[in-house]
Amino acid sequence: MTFAPLIHLLWAHSELYESLLALSRRKTEALKKNDIEALSALLADEQKHILAIRQLEERRRRWLKEALGDEAATLSQCMDLAKGKEREELRECQARLQTAVKAVAEANELNRQLIEQSLQFVTAMLETFAPTPSTYSRTQQYAPSPERPLFESKA
Repeated sequence: MTFAPLIHLLWAHSELYESLLALSRRKTEALKKNDIEALSALLADEQKHILAIRQLEERRRRWLKEALGDEAATLSQCMDLAKGKEREELRECQARLQTAVKAVAEANELNRQLIEQSLQFVTAMLETFAPTPSTYSRTQQYAPSPERPLFESKA
């Protein structure tokens, strides 16, 4: 059994993740500069990458189902079945993909923190410049003054 198609799919997968990492780093810079237009363009590119990753994942599952009869087979199981050079290539793919996925996760966490800080800043500015209006409270009831009646009978 040859694992060349799987190796090809995994290399493409890791290339997409590395490209997604570059986008995430550019997104970090756009967040730091508060460049909304660049951020919007980067988010559109990011969605395209995510769609491509999903398509590759589906192709990988189909290959696993056709070749091994189990679409949930792990990379470790494939390495156990592979021989010689293919086994080493699968290990390289695994290491490269793990590194890329971990780096993307770290970049996304940094971006999440930057967005959260920006949101906190905007909220603080809104509260500073537009204080919340006081609302009706049931404790503020009308109490007529005791020396004057509510209605004057002489009027």
